[in-house]
Amino acid sequence: MIYLDNAATTAMFPECVDIIKKYAVDEYFNPSALYAPAITAAKAVNKARGQLAKALGCAADNIVFTASGSEADNFALVCGPRKKKGRIIISAVEHAAVFNCAKALADKGYEFCVAPCDNYGRVNKEEFIKLLNDDVVLVSIMHVCNETGALNDIEQLCAEVRKRCKDAIFHSDGVQAFCKIPFSVKDLGVDLYSVSGHKIHAPKGIGALYIRSGLNLQPFIHGGGQERNLRSGTENVAEICAFGYAAERMSAETENNFRKQKELQKMLIDGLTETFSDTVRINTDINQSGAHIVSFSFNGIRGEVMLHFLESKGIIVGTGSACSSKKAAERIPNALGLSGAFREGTLRISFNETTSEEDIDALLCALKDGAKLLGKYRRV
Repeated sequence: MIYLDNAATTAMFPECVDIIKKYAVDEYFNPSALYAPAITAAKAVNKARGQLAKALGCAADNIVFTASGSEADNFALVCGPRKKKGRIIISAVEHAAVFNCAKALADKGYEFCVAPCDNYGRVNKEEFIKLLNDDVVLVSIMHVCNETGALNDIEQLCAEVRKRCKDAIFHSDGVQAFCKIPFSVKDLGVDLYSVSGHKIHAPKGIGALYIRSGLNLQPFIHGGGQERNLRSGTENVAEICAFGYAAERMSAETENNFRKQKELQKMLIDGLTETFSDTVRINTDINQSGAHIVSFSFNGIRGEVMLHFLESKGIIVGTGSACSSKKAAERIPNALGLSGAFREGTLRISFNETTSEEDIDALLCALKDGAKLLGKYRRV
């Protein structure tokens, strides 16, 4: 099998399985207890917090663990605003965890504004600036678009918010950027930043939220006071430690993986352009994107049908975010300006560090065969 849907999830490192067994079976103690084995478990959690902090370029105290990237997004949006009313700005292609949370806040009285994007999924800076005023309480712009790989200049967008919005909190969903592109949260200047474990070979069900030093948030979950009294509940020691290991390992190879995947990204885009010409629209701008995602749309061939054809050939790809609803399936094509027969023809290819040139060759050959077969039933 050739697996090319790594933006949806990744295979867990075997070492993470060993770590989970260690802290779930052998050393299963509650880190809030007072006896020696529990204190050892607490130290393991603190070590993982430090590993994650180093990968993000911040202090360990800036990290709060969550159950997922989606939870971290909700934590940021629900607990971030300092006022109970005002304007919330997100981009048109945000993940459903941000988009739907912002809509829920609008139901509670916040003004919900959507910043338009270009056809590659990047925020239109000029239109974004027009939305900024003293009423803005929160801005949430994803770092790398999970649909197209588009890379937003978060440092620049955050600086614009700082100049124009005195009470605004800036959050970025970094789930598709963390350990995929080189960066530091301090350099970005953000207040809040969400990450997820299962995108970097850690387990599903673990994530984290970076919280800038000096930023006071209300508790997201009330209880026994864990995670700086912001997210109470017994810590998931096993998955936290596995996440820490994966973050340390992946961050050490981020630059090398990025360079390798940029070459694969170019190879795939060049191959698509040469093979399909005007029957495929490329939705990823290789010059301003992460390296691990390529999105493209067929003219008149449904992406879902092509996905299953590729699956029959032993190649696994995606059509977009695995968390998207039917409404999101309409929202994203609209935001990207996809029209006509291209609207339902999108595929998303996403690499990891083991993806090879041979994998891309096999994909291109299978796509050519699929287009020849399915083109007989092309929608018009």
